[in-house]
Amino acid sequence: MSFTEQKREEIERYILRKIALDDKKFIEKAMDSFGISVTSAKRYLKKAVDEGSVVKREDCACGYALCEKVTEECVAIEAEGPQEDKIYDLLLREKLSVCGKAAQRIWQYACAEMLNNALEHSRGTQIRIILRRNVLYTTVVIMDDGVGVFRTLTEYMAGHGWKEPDEEDALVELYKGKITSDASAHSGEGIFFSSKAVDMFAIWSGGKIYRCYGGREHTVMENRLLTYAARLENIGTMVMMTLENETARNLAEVFDMYADEEEGFIRTIIPVKEACISGEPVARSQARRICNRLEEFREVILDFDGVEVMGQGFADELFRVYAAAHPQILLCPVHMKKEVRRMVRHVGRGQPADNVRLE
Repeated sequence: MSFTEQKREEIERYILRKIALDDKKFIEKAMDSFGISVTSAKRYLKKAVDEGSVVKREDCACGYALCEKVTEECVAIEAEGPQEDKIYDLLLREKLSVCGKAAQRIWQYACAEMLNNALEHSRGTQIRIILRRNVLYTTVVIMDDGVGVFRTLTEYMAGHGWKEPDEEDALVELYKGKITSDASAHSGEGIFFSSKAVDMFAIWSGGKIYRCYGGREHTVMENRLLTYAARLENIGTMVMMTLENETARNLAEVFDMYADEEEGFIRTIIPVKEACISGEPVARSQARRICNRLEEFREVILDFDGVEVMGQGFADELFRVYAAAHPQILLCPVHMKKEVRRMVRHVGRGQPADNVRLE
């Protein structure tokens, strides 16, 4: 069977992606997906090995790994030291220039935001930047030795109306966006938009993880993040971002998804499973934590991906009590399983509130 050059490239990239996910059945899946023989699939694998894109790795489930180039830099945090744009220009711009133009624009924005957070909020003395690049993806890790992002937010919240906030409260607020420990100088949008711009985003601090991704493939990234954390000391906050080198994502479109030209940041998305750290969403207290500050938005997307069960108390507090008290806020639950959706209808007596928009 003779394939076009485009089809051969699709097969090669498919195999590379499966190896990146450490999928031990990548040969069989390539055969099934493209209707090729085991001999052909292994020929594509051999080509990748010969080109230096892939290397054999016994510690990987699939037996292979993408070859990576790794660089590391350190920057002192000083009052008169270089700011985020200069750090990016000096240490990252050239290394990321091998990526496509769309990826470069995203990297410049996301890295600048995360570097600025470390410089102005961490209360640390040093920033470490690790860049890992392979044939498909680039990962940037930015860490500082400060007090930690969740502790910083908790201290801010304690002085601004929250009653005995803990790091779980800070984590939920971070998912919503529009929160910062220095509202006079920052909008609190950097982490929110950066996390939506890249393919995979995670923040580790004090044992808590903020993450923005979905699907089993991203578990690989979280494992790597925790591996870094276990290996290193004096970490206040660690940010890990991964983006496809030839992404088609447009940074402007990311902003347009959540912001209005005239009103600004009006739409947020909250991953319910991640926001309910202690377990499934069952309690009114969990719902109240999610509801806090939602008045700052016009539309709230509640992502129920991975949620198997929703308690009556949680559903009633969010979709009846809160919805009735705030008719101007549109609540949009998405990715609901049938049983979870049924609970929304149950608390609404069969008819959800007008401002609850079910898929």
